[in-house]
Amino acid sequence: MPLLANDSYRPRAFTYMPLRMGDHVYVGPGSVIQAASIGTHVHIGASVVIGEFAIIKDYVRILDGSVVPPNTVIPSFSVVAGKPARVIDEVPEGGHERFELRELYKTVGNNLPQPPI
Repeated sequence: MPLLANDSYRPRAFTYMPLRMGDHVYVGPGSVIQAASIGTHVHIGASVVIGEFAIIKDYVRILDGSVVPPNTVIPSFSVVAGKPARVIDEVPEGGHERFELRELYKTVGNNLPQPPI
């Protein structure tokens, strides 16, 4: 379909930013990540939006539906929620063991129906 002189055409621009992501990071379904850095042992819930250049330190849990504004720094051992996201709690001493997501990782991708043998 050709463009006519009175048609408005707006090209869509995408910005590609480098992202440093640590080990043992879980990103829930429907989440959008535009962060600059995500530490290790981070759990990002479902439908979370993380704005540009946000920095998320180690052992952070971001609850479902949160919106982290651009240029935000989330400190280590924090629980974050809300729109805009704020620190609502801290991970208690010794509570970082619940960030061991090995059992969750075992289920990822295993929910597909298996073909008959």
